[in-house]
Amino acid sequence: MKIMDEKTRLKEKADEINNIIKEKIVSDNPNLLPIYDGILDIDKYFNAKYKIMWILKEPYADFDENGNPEGGGQHIRDIIVPKQTIQEFSSSQRTFRPMIYASWSILNNFILWEDLNDVNDDPLMIDALRSVAYINVKKIPGHTESNRSVIDYAYQQHKDILLKQIEYYNPDIIIGGYTLYNFLEDLGIKRENMVHYNSLDYIVHKQKLFIDPYHPAQHSFKQQDYCNDIINCAKKNIDKIAK
Repeated sequence: MKIMDEKTRLKEKADEINNIIKEKIVSDNPNLLPIYDGILDIDKYFNAKYKIMWILKEPYADFDENGNPEGGGQHIRDIIVPKQTIQEFSSSQRTFRPMIYASWSILNNFILWEDLNDVNDDPLMIDALRSVAYINVKKIPGHTESNRSVIDYAYQQHKDILLKQIEYYNPDIIIGGYTLYNFLEDLGIKRENMVHYNSLDYIVHKQKLFIDPYHPAQHSFKQQDYCNDIINCAKKNIDKIAK
């Protein structure tokens, strides 16, 4: 009964966040609606070995004939959860492939990239993505390349929602996409205390592991090195987080 009550409360909190996004985040453009985000599958997230949250910059939906963003209004779970193959992610593969590999590895004994199956051959690996919480700093659809000042402004406008998402979803591991710099002060973390490790920065704070690599679609590092750095960082700090 206790487990059921905890899961019910988690679902209620997720619904509360959706309602807050609906009420508070309004675009100046009538053709743009927020894309709701958060936990992709309550059962899978609740039962995951470790609760993982990814924090990226902004979503994108459709574009009009002039290349301006339009659309939104749906939950990100309705975009991601139905996909059965990596090919269905289309142009977003470069973002979601590293997220799938890193998430799957952390949930399956920290297997490194070179020992992982290829998601093309093992589409069941996509299930790891359904086990995480995934949020964007900016909730209104934008362009495929994010302007830092736009993301910074979105954080300041809606940080109450973003911080509530971290509080309510209570993840063990938070992985940014070069986004955590926005959150540090409000989380009580000094930036100078972040530890640099290869391609990322990290810190264990209040028994949670915060990892801030580049965005998953980055071009500065090989995907293998990008994923292995996240995996190794999680592995060497896993005993320091609450479970």
